[in-house]
Amino acid sequence: MSAGYAITTYKIQLNYKHLDWFKQTQSLFDDVLAFYYKLLEKQPEALTLSNQNLLRHLELQTIKQRDGTPPETPLPFEKIPLYFRRAAINAAISMYRSYMGKLKAWQESQEKQIKNGKLKMENSGTESQSDSELNQIGKADLHQNLPPSTFNFPPESAKKGRPSPPKHLHMAMLYYKGMYKDFADGSILLKLYTGKTWAWVKHRYTGRPFPENVELMSPTIVIKKKKVMLHIPVKEMVEDNRTAKERVQQNEKFVAVALTGSDSLAVCTTIEADGRATAPYFIKGGKELAHRRKLLLGYTKRGLAGNKAPRLIKQPEGNDALGVCPRGLSSYGQAEAGIVPQDHQPGRLNTKYYEKITRLTDHYAHEVSRKIVDYAIKQGAKLIVLPELKESFDQAKKPYLGKSPYDFIGRRVARYVQYKAWQKGLVAMTSKPYYASTRCYHCDVPIAKHNTEYQNPSPNFYGGKNFMCKEGHRGSTALNSARNLGKGFYERFYTGAA
Repeated sequence: MSAGYAITTYKIQLNYKHLDWFKQTQSLFDDVLAFYYKLLEKQPEALTLSNQNLLRHLELQTIKQRDGTPPETPLPFEKIPLYFRRAAINAAISMYRSYMGKLKAWQESQEKQIKNGKLKMENSGTESQSDSELNQIGKADLHQNLPPSTFNFPPESAKKGRPSPPKHLHMAMLYYKGMYKDFADGSILLKLYTGKTWAWVKHRYTGRPFPENVELMSPTIVIKKKKVMLHIPVKEMVEDNRTAKERVQQNEKFVAVALTGSDSLAVCTTIEADGRATAPYFIKGGKELAHRRKLLLGYTKRGLAGNKAPRLIKQPEGNDALGVCPRGLSSYGQAEAGIVPQDHQPGRLNTKYYEKITRLTDHYAHEVSRKIVDYAIKQGAKLIVLPELKESFDQAKKPYLGKSPYDFIGRRVARYVQYKAWQKGLVAMTSKPYYASTRCYHCDVPIAKHNTEYQNPSPNFYGGKNFMCKEGHRGSTALNSARNLGKGFYERFYTGAA
């Protein structure tokens, strides 16, 4: 059995005495990054090189050679450490490749629209070019990776959806070996720029301990207000590297999971090798999460009232109220990704409460995902099957979820389960929940849902926690969904797989 590996990023906090040194170093890193980014913009054809060759190509243009030959475009900074410079070059290459990739995708979409006759060209009194000429221009730009200024599309069509270059050339500092050392026993030695010179400074750090027998990779320094965080990728070996297909062919039992928006945030069941559903497991915490989020939202409203806000002030709704975005990133993660969500600007009222709501939701998602993986390990399962949920919030409006999309944390749980499972040698995959919540697991007839024994069951009541069918079967709706998900997966892939 071959072995693989899993990489998890640990976030630990540094204890420092000179915050300004970190800011000086970050500012210098951004300046070097911007210098190489602008140099790349002048030679987009260099992107055909591999990253390693492109790095060397840029270095030869900006630093003095060993034989004393001066560079074509000298680096306008003195005494830049080798690995600091290379980290900035790699960051510039990454940002420019990302931008050009988006530009290429946009251009291809424009070509398709031109070919289909859907792009209307208006030149305000001048004759428009023929479709064939525009196609030739588009193909030439596409193959030559020319900058946006060379595009010949009309202004109206070019503005629509056209990606723009990054406005802020900033990226967190990646420290290669040579910029840090003595990383052990709760401390690390970092090379920082003080504004005048480079100095080695020892820092203590606090955070969760690293596992044994792992490889610590190059850390990234992230500055957030007065906090300095060290993001460290931890490489851990995984003994069982089999694919999901191989596990199915070997008739391994698996765990099926239903994700809900009720008190039971997840419900698991084990599907044995013969197809039987056993060992139901309910992971609760939904009521507690809703209560704690409601308290925090109450603080924000009282805070607005305390500031003598006008009576008709518009309260934050949806993503803004919960401090999350459709991608599932926290406000901290959005800042790292370069996303500035609406109304999440500096100085926003009660920002700390919105960040607390995000951290609280992440905490419960991590807790639930860990319990799912631990349950699968306890049952001896090697595969976890989750319902397929699209990242779009439109999918969350499905009535069977029983909650608004802002209360549903199933996407985060599913995302966290996948990497946590792989760390333990398990594989997590998704399956479409065909009729999982509308039919009885035992007899496959439509079900009626209800909350209490005094409520009349109805097939149109989507928020019911309990169900019953015409054949007399009854029980938990979430457990029935998990069993149906496992049953459908077993029938599609296990039957005749061996």
